[in-house]
Amino acid sequence: MGYIKIKKAIYSFLFSVMIIAPGTSQTSIDSLINAMPETCKSLMDQRGWPSLSISLVHDQEIIYSQAFGLADIDKNVPATTKTIYRVGSITKLFTATMLMQMAEKGIVNLNDPLIKHIPAYKPTYPINTGPTTLHQLATHTSGLNVDANQGFWHYLSNLMWIVSRGKEQIVWGVTKNDLLTTLDQVEIRYVPNTKPHYSNFGYQLLGMALERTAKVNFEKYVKSKILNPLKMNDSGFNLNEEQRSRFAVGYTYLEPNFERFVSPDWELDVLKYSGGLYSTSEDIARFISLQFRDQIDGRKQIISGDGLRCMRTPQTMQGKDTYGIGWGIYYKDGYQVITHAGGHWGFFAKAEVIPELKFGVVIMTNCNYPQGYIGPEKRLTKIIYEKFIPVLKEEKAKEPDKQNKHDLNRYVGQYAVAGRSASANIYPKNKKLFLRFKERPSFNYEIKPVKLNEFCFAIDPKKNVMLRFKNDGHENVINFEFLSFIFKKEN
Repeated sequence: MGYIKIKKAIYSFLFSVMIIAPGTSQTSIDSLINAMPETCKSLMDQRGWPSLSISLVHDQEIIYSQAFGLADIDKNVPATTKTIYRVGSITKLFTATMLMQMAEKGIVNLNDPLIKHIPAYKPTYPINTGPTTLHQLATHTSGLNVDANQGFWHYLSNLMWIVSRGKEQIVWGVTKNDLLTTLDQVEIRYVPNTKPHYSNFGYQLLGMALERTAKVNFEKYVKSKILNPLKMNDSGFNLNEEQRSRFAVGYTYLEPNFERFVSPDWELDVLKYSGGLYSTSEDIARFISLQFRDQIDGRKQIISGDGLRCMRTPQTMQGKDTYGIGWGIYYKDGYQVITHAGGHWGFFAKAEVIPELKFGVVIMTNCNYPQGYIGPEKRLTKIIYEKFIPVLKEEKAKEPDKQNKHDLNRYVGQYAVAGRSASANIYPKNKKLFLRFKERPSFNYEIKPVKLNEFCFAIDPKKNVMLRFKNDGHENVINFEFLSFIFKKEN
């Protein structure tokens, strides 16, 4: 009798878990989202940010988006989720995406020397170093200085603007023509291909090289090939009249008393390649959602899954924090975080993504602190991660395997090693996949996906990865590796 009661209790418990568990994560996420306004307001008020626009992304959904404060203090214009900000160096992610798109189409090669695309580039290299490549520019490993030497006067005028409390005129960097006519005077400051050194100059050269080779204006290319397909309708390099009415006024805060000044307007020129984009937090959230579509078949993508994964793969090995192509990379609670921030006079923006959890954060404000203090965004991001990561981790653990029938079908086909000394057939049966060798028909076993492009044998309780499939960059399977041998797909 006691056994029956215990058995009933177990069934009752399991039934309650089945009923309640699926909603637990969503309930937790909802409660976390409900607490976001108070958290944002509290941190925003710490240093008096004029406004804050924030968006949280989970996979293909913007799960939270809200704006606080004023887009224009003097006119008392409230910030909304449609308020447009400058995003500064987040622009580099779009320059890097342009590079990957052109590389996938064979228009450029990541290892192309820059001189191939800009013949005037003839720098002085350190001893025993090779030519600057597009890959080096995209990963901040070219050894170039943070800005071109002509940019010194911009830095000096920035300092004088601060000292004069906004009375000094800002000198806006270097023009494209000035840059191109002095590329034979460039000196490589650091040894290339070692520790990354952040370089606006490098991304300006990269943008100009891609623009020349694509034979289309940089702003037009980014708009038509990246922004429009992602429905980033409030992003671009030029604002129309309606968008300008939603553009935030930028403010600069100066120490010691954080006195507020209206910031000088930016002049783009070569800055457009490295920091000229306008956007909203929701538009950047749409760009983040693209990062989670690296395992989707049958949907037109602006860049392949392999390309997306390549961009977030560490390209340098020195130090715990490094760069991919465009993205900065660090690790939080065992998860890779890809990140980029941007800011200059009057604006600051940050985008961070945890690919494995399909979670992203976008923060924007219309102020900056040129004397070094950035503001509460680091604290805000830390709080978000502390709250959301455990819930999303729990939710991910409950997710069923998302390899559906359509996904599995792309692995089906005939394969063989070079010389056809061994040939394999991967075929479907009862919505499952099986591996069979022509030369040994008795070897006929079900294979199951462990994760994208990696399979184990269904009979293996430990799910050891035994087959690794490779794509051609456009989600088409071209081969698989088994026992260190490569089997190429024949049909």
